[in-house]
Amino acid sequence: MKIKSFLTLALLIITSFSSFSQINRKNFCSHDQENYDRMAVDPAYKKTMDSIENIQKIVEQNYINSSVSRAGTILYIPVVYHIIHEGGVENISDAQIHSDIAEVNRLYSKQNSNVGNVKSNFLSRVADVEIKFILAQKKPDGTCFSGITRTFSSHTNTGRNDAMNAVKAVQGNYPGNQYLNILVAKNIGGAAGYTYRPGGPYYAAMNNGIHILHTYVGNIGTSTQTGVNTTMAHEIGHWLNLPHTWGGSNTPGLASNCSIDDGISDTPNTIGWSYCNVNGVTCGTLDNVENIMDYSYCSKMFTNGQKTKMRASLSSTIGGRNNMVTSANHTATGIFDDIICKADFSSDILNVCEGGQVHYEDASYHNATSWSWTFDAGSPRTSTSQNPVVTYNTPGRHSVFLTVSNASGTKSVVKTQYIKVMSNWGKNMPYGEGFEGSASNFADDWSATTNGSQNWKQTNAAANGGSKSVMLQNFHNSAGTISNLESQTINLSGSKTVTISYKYAYAKKSGTVGEQVQLLVSKNCGASWLTRRGLNQTTSSQNSNFVPNSSQWTAHNVTIDASYFTSNFRFKFRVKGGGGNNVYIDEINLNRTVGNAEINAFTDLEIYPNPMNENSTVSLDIANQAMVSVSIINVLGKTVSVLEDSKNSTAGNHKYQIQKNNLSSGIYFVNVTVNGKSKLKKLVIR
Repeated sequence: MKIKSFLTLALLIITSFSSFSQINRKNFCSHDQENYDRMAVDPAYKKTMDSIENIQKIVEQNYINSSVSRAGTILYIPVVYHIIHEGGVENISDAQIHSDIAEVNRLYSKQNSNVGNVKSNFLSRVADVEIKFILAQKKPDGTCFSGITRTFSSHTNTGRNDAMNAVKAVQGNYPGNQYLNILVAKNIGGAAGYTYRPGGPYYAAMNNGIHILHTYVGNIGTSTQTGVNTTMAHEIGHWLNLPHTWGGSNTPGLASNCSIDDGISDTPNTIGWSYCNVNGVTCGTLDNVENIMDYSYCSKMFTNGQKTKMRASLSSTIGGRNNMVTSANHTATGIFDDIICKADFSSDILNVCEGGQVHYEDASYHNATSWSWTFDAGSPRTSTSQNPVVTYNTPGRHSVFLTVSNASGTKSVVKTQYIKVMSNWGKNMPYGEGFEGSASNFADDWSATTNGSQNWKQTNAAANGGSKSVMLQNFHNSAGTISNLESQTINLSGSKTVTISYKYAYAKKSGTVGEQVQLLVSKNCGASWLTRRGLNQTTSSQNSNFVPNSSQWTAHNVTIDASYFTSNFRFKFRVKGGGGNNVYIDEINLNRTVGNAEINAFTDLEIYPNPMNENSTVSLDIANQAMVSVSIINVLGKTVSVLEDSKNSTAGNHKYQIQKNNLSSGIYFVNVTVNGKSKLKKLVIR
C-alpha cells in the first residue's frame, strides 16, 4: 500500500447533480497538499507520519489474523453535532441532523435504498460494516443533553480551527477519543467536508473530527443533496482510516494513480472517478465506481475489505479510536441511557388566524415513550400524540403544556402565551401605529421574528414623531438573516381605497450588497405574501451603528389593491440581511377614503346580548332613508340567515331579531349593508 499521506482532506466541492452528470471541480484535497508539502521539506515530520502508518499496518494485520469471532458484533460510536452559526440558515434544525445520522447508519449497515442497484460484479463484496453512530446523551461533565450544540459565532464563515475554538470557548472541550465531533458551518475554506485519518497530536482534541458545510448535512432543510447523501459517510470513512479508492494521490483521474492503489484487496486498482460510469476500466480491471470512497456521485457501498480496515482502526490506540467503542465510554457519553432529562417542543408557526392549524413537534430527550399535551383554547384541547396538529378558534395568546415520560421518569414543560391567535375580522379602519405604547402592547399588536442575533424592538433612540419608534439593529445581524415585523389583522372589507403610509430611516454599511428591506402585504392572514415596495437607504452608508437624525427619515405612501380589501389583511416589513446597518420604522397609518353616503349611513350598530344563547337583537341607527340588508354569515363567509333583504328603510332606529334555531354554537358575523356599504360585527352563539 503506497499511501503518501496520513492526513486526508476529503473535499466535495459540488452543486446539485444527477447520478450521471459530470462535475468539473478543483482543489479536491488542499489539506492533503499542505501535508505533502510539509513532508517534502520536513524530514522529521515525514518520519513521524511514516512511523504512524507502519503501526497502523501492524494493527490491521493483527486484527485480520486474530482468531476472535466478531460476526454480528456492532461497534457503537458516540456522536456530537456542533452547529456554528450567525442565526442564518446555517443554524440547521434538529430534524436535518437526525436525517443525516440516519442516512449514515443506513449506509454503514447496507440498508440504503439504492444498495440493490450495485453493479452485479460487486454485489458479493457489499459490506454491512456493523458500525452504528448514536447521538451522545451526556456532556463531558456528565450532564444530560441532546447530542447537539449550537454556538453563535462569525467563525461559521471561516470554519476550520477558528470555528472549533469558538465552540470550545462556549461549550467546552469534547475530547476526540470520546466523541466523534462533527462541526457544521457556513464555510470551511472552500470544501464541502474534510477530516483527519487517525493519528498525530489530535486524538484528544476536538479537531480530531469532521468539518462539513450545512448544505451537505442530511437530505432535508438546507441540504442541497438529493437521493442518498453519502457525504458524511465518505468523511467518516476517512476518519476510520480509509483512503480514497485510488489511493493517496491528491487528485482522482490521474493515470499515475494506477501505480499507487489504496491497499485494499477487494477495491480494484483505479485512477478514481469524478462522474458515474459503472462500466469504467482505468487500470486493467473493472472499477468499483459506486464505492463511497470514490467521487463518482453514484456511491452506494463499502467493500468487505474496507469494513475490515475501518473496524481495525477502532482497535488501535493510534488516534484514540479504540476508546470510542468501549463500554466505559458508552457509559460516559450515555448513548444507551435513554433517560428523560428534558421536555421540549417546537411548532411550525407561532402566529395563526382563527380556524388555523399549528403543527407541533416533540423535541424532548431522550427517547420518550408517552406524551401528554394540553393546549389552551386548542382543538383538541389534549393529545397523547407525539407530534399533534391543533386548530385554534379563539383570538389571544395561548399557553401549551407538555409532559413526556419513559421508564426512567417524567419531565414537563410549559410555554406561556406561546401561540398568538389573531381574529379573522381585524381591527377596524382607520388604523395608526406610532409605537408609543408599552412593551406588552407592542407584543400584542406585532409579531417580531428573526433568525439572527437581533430582533425588531421598540426604541427611544430615535423617532420621527413622539419619542419612540421600532428598530432592527441590523448592524449586528449577519448576511443571510431574515427579520420580519408583522402586523395584526386589519379589517379592510368594504373599503373604497386604502393607502399605507409610514416613515422610515435606514443606512447600509459601506460596500453592503445583496440586502433587501421590503414592505409586503397579505390578504389571507399571512398565509401568503406579496412584496409591495422596496425601501432604499435614506442616508449615506455608515460603518458604525446608525441612529438617524431628523433629516434622515423618509416617508412612503403605498396604495393597496382592492383585491386585498379583506377582513384579515396584514402587512409586514422584512429585512433580508446583507451585513448592513440599522432600520427604523415609525408613524404607520392606514386611512380609508369613503363616499358621503357611507359616512352618513351608520350612526350606531349594536348586538345584545352578545354572546347569545337562544336569541339576540341587532339595533341599527341610520341617518337617512336607505336600502338596508341584514344577514348572518359564518367564519367562511357563507350566509346562514337573512334578517332583512334589501328593504327601503326610513331614518332612525331599526331592530332585527336573531333566533338560534338551527345555528350551531360558534363564531358568526352580522353583516349590515346600507346603500351598498357594509359593516360587520362579531356574534358569538353559545
